[in-house]
Amino acid sequence: MGKIKVLIADDNKEFCSILSDYLLNQKNIIVTGTAKDGKEALELIQEKEPDLVVLDIIMPHLDGLGVLEQLRKMDLEKKPRVII
Repeated sequence: MGKIKVLIADDNKEFCSILSDYLLNQKNIIVTGTAKDGKEALELIQEKEPDLVVLDIIMPHLDGLGVLEQLRKMDLEKKPRVII
């Protein structure tokens, strides 16, 4: 089985760094990117096709709920699971 691809979407840089460091130490997980706002999260979801998105609710430009709404409309081969 391949590694689980995770995308972190949160405007708190310290949280992203701590979570990313933790996940990178897990043998079956790879962090494919971090997004600082909802718009960047949607771009990275389309580009990186993660298996899992760790999503903050309160972010600039587009909040977490807005990301979920847009994600539902996106034509992706495989939609990622989301942890809010």
